[in-house]
Amino acid sequence: MSTAIGLLAFAAVLAVLAPRVIGAGWSGRSPRLALTAWLAASAGLLVSVVLAGLTLLVPATAVSEGLAAILDACAATIAGVYRSPGQLAAVITGVALSAGTLLRLGWVAALSGLHTRRERHRMRAAILAGTRPEPSLGAAILDSDRPAAFCLPGRRRSVVVTTAALAALSGEELAAVLAHERAHLRGRHHMAVGATRILDRAFPGVPLFSRGRAEIERLIELLADDAAARRVDRVEVASALVTLAGMRAPAAALPAAQGAGAVRVTRLLRPADPVGPLSRMAGAAAAVTVVAGPVALAAWPLASAMASGLCLLPGADWT
Repeated sequence: MSTAIGLLAFAAVLAVLAPRVIGAGWSGRSPRLALTAWLAASAGLLVSVVLAGLTLLVPATAVSEGLAAILDACAATIAGVYRSPGQLAAVITGVALSAGTLLRLGWVAALSGLHTRRERHRMRAAILAGTRPEPSLGAAILDSDRPAAFCLPGRRRSVVVTTAALAALSGEELAAVLAHERAHLRGRHHMAVGATRILDRAFPGVPLFSRGRAEIERLIELLADDAAARRVDRVEVASALVTLAGMRAPAAALPAAQGAGAVRVTRLLRPADPVGPLSRMAGAAAAVTVVAGPVALAAWPLASAMASGLCLLPGADWT
């Protein structure tokens, strides 16, 4: 029971405190590290809850209690659970936490995957049918009187630029936009966005997931801005964002000027000092800890059981 309580406490701390720490001002100085931190914290919360449920599925033994008991307990241990009302309540709670969390997540992920697949298919049929390839740009050109540029992720990934955008952007600005969109495709940013949207839909009201969804969408734009700024002058990237500000693109696409505003433009024109190497190392270590920590906490009884060589002492007390 103590292991499960510790895991649930760890999950609660992540759910409430992680958004405040990761969402601080430093994230714009190191968007890649911040993105990693958001994803790690989300994974750590889920792992903690599922493992807490699993640890409740087995009774306390003479060695300890926890996830390791699942691996070390014999058939008599499992049968004894159902002969004790107290342990039965723990089993029901454990099933609700572990199986309930996984089933809810799987159900929402399946529905979201089907919806996204249909939306992309419809979008490709509607958009790509009216585009023409432009080998010199490595993009597809769409006739439209609205300036826009976006990428279509997936197996047939592509970058789409409207004729209005071609007319409005200078050569350097267009190069910046193309570099921005290719960074999205190269980094598979749609996967991070899709995962956080699934978590937010599956578990609404959890601060880590609701705040993380918006933050990750912002961070991937900063990452793409930085990738474009490494190929084109930062001023040109900022100018392209201003030109395409207010653009409208399909929901399943990643548009170049999504969320473009004063913050992104100012960040490009007046870049802040990057996060130092020590801070990056500390952040990376924290990201590993929030995922590996719950696993280590739940697996600790396994080390004790293996060291003792015990499975279950005959006549163990189930109450």
